[in-house]
Amino acid sequence: FIYFLAQKWRLCSTSFVHCSLSGALCAVKSFNMPQNGVDKAPVSGNSLPSSKRNRQQHRRRPLRSVSGSGDRILLGDDKRGRGGSVMWTILTAGLLFSLVDVFYMVWLVDRHPATGLAPTSQSNNNHPSDVQNPQRQAAQNLPGDSQQAEVKTGRKPILDMLRRAGVTEESLGDDLELLPTWEEIVRLYGPKPIIHGLDKCQAFQDATEGLGFIGTAGTFNSGTNLMSELLIANCHMQKRMDKLGAANRGIRWQVPWGKHTPPGDEEFRKGHKTYHDTYIDADQILPAVTIRDPLTWLTSMCHHHYAAVWPHEEERCPDFSRSDLMTTVKYAEFKRQHESILHLWNDYYREYLEVSFPRLLVRVEDLIFHPEETVTAVCECAGGSMRKDGKFKFIVNSAKKGDAAHGKMSERTGMVDGIIKYGSDQRRYASYKFNEDLEYVRDHVDPEI
Repeated sequence: FIYFLAQKWRLCSTSFVHCSLSGALCAVKSFNMPQNGVDKAPVSGNSLPSSKRNRQQHRRRPLRSVSGSGDRILLGDDKRGRGGSVMWTILTAGLLFSLVDVFYMVWLVDRHPATGLAPTSQSNNNHPSDVQNPQRQAAQNLPGDSQQAEVKTGRKPILDMLRRAGVTEESLGDDLELLPTWEEIVRLYGPKPIIHGLDKCQAFQDATEGLGFIGTAGTFNSGTNLMSELLIANCHMQKRMDKLGAANRGIRWQVPWGKHTPPGDEEFRKGHKTYHDTYIDADQILPAVTIRDPLTWLTSMCHHHYAAVWPHEEERCPDFSRSDLMTTVKYAEFKRQHESILHLWNDYYREYLEVSFPRLLVRVEDLIFHPEETVTAVCECAGGSMRKDGKFKFIVNSAKKGDAAHGKMSERTGMVDGIIKYGSDQRRYASYKFNEDLEYVRDHVDPEI
């Protein structure tokens, strides 16, 4: 809020200065004018009676020009009121024009948020367009068709994917200019998906004889819902369907021990069952574990904590400047403590890296920029098959559903918003206002993950 006011003030200060100078100029001129607009001729108090002196002082006098003999300029009563009214008219007009200037500049800031006054760091709950976009600024300097061609340059793979998902360029509107280039995406995440655990695919298929399941896992805010919906929409376990019927597609919303629950306790993993998975054998399901960039993950945890509790101020979350960062997470039947909220991320994925059973670790960014290739690899790893019609079904709207569990609708991420949000290195840091937080992440994130 303070920044908003400061931004408006910087743009409007010129108008206020202009107004103040106009007022000062008028005041100076007013002081320099003769009192009441009249130079009174000296009249001897003894030369005329009192009544005649009064009449003489108020008698109208003609305006005389300056002559070489040194005659003085005398303004009659007809000019006295006119001088003051002219000055006040000029001042009032200056004020009105200054106010119009102020309102125009306020409108200009709201109309074009990506101005040179935009800070390099802003809160992540803003729309992605609130972060300055160099490509957009460059394109705005080009006319008409040249501007459109420049905007599309380097974005063809993204535009092709959106077109296949049913999102047209016309429907994108201003978001078209905010899309990252493919070069930016490759620089951040590489040219193709990275999936850890593909070496265990054959072992899982042999152990389940093609009758196994795929279930989603991952810590809070890691993209588990997107993974689940993409698998449900595109993958099925054909052998299972052939044996048990078409309804047995083999794709579960989550693993039976709970998608957010860490897998390190083997007894709990095999014994605990979620409400809809009471008959699922823990060894018959392949976990597709989603993992997310810790910088953007921490930002999402600040917006929606789920079951994680740690000492911090909301205004400077994640607030790693404190000496006590102990984080507590309450799961279904037990609690876990971590050195910090970042260590929750470290510890959770470290457990999945070190388990002995087959599992896949999938970057949520690959589900955004390489959805078909990534989902196909996960599906086939478990022995499944993709849609028979050969058409990949994209998830265009937010995969999160329900205010109670997943926060406000305005804070959820659809396909286009996800591409804009995760496709820019600048936006990775957009919500970090303090160097201490970034330094803590740099020094304490698990480098092997």
